Amino acid sequence: MSRGPLRRRMIPSYLATRGVGTPTRNTLQSLTAVVATGLPPAPHHTPVQQRIITLLTGGTLTVSETAAYLRLQTGVCKVLLSQLLDGGHLQVRVPAPDALLPNAQADRPSKELLEEVLSGLRALRQH
Repeated sequence: MSRGPLRRRMIPSYLATRGVGTPTRNTLQSLTAVVATGLPPAPHHTPVQQRIITLLTGGTLTVSETAAYLRLQTGVCKVLLSQLLDGGHLQVRVPAPDALLPNAQADRPSKELLEEVLSGLRALRQH
């Protein structure tokens, strides 16, 4: 007997955002990098918001990566991130640090960039 496809509990998106349909900031793009500021989650935060703060406390992730880790739609994740940015729990970082920029002398991507891409692909494959 086969087990069939893994079923996820269906939760409407508006419950995760408490009925908010649009983010308060229109500056969040899919590749915008966000990181936690160190403020602990407040009691009024939803479980999803608390998970975002916990996830981003360990380092910087892009909006798309955060949505993928939490299995949320990118639009829903943008709303939640905007709420946390407004509350001072998150901050936006420059999308690509200098170490990840292509090596101008070699006219091709740097070794560090390729290693980061490979690491990200491996992490996505495991999830």
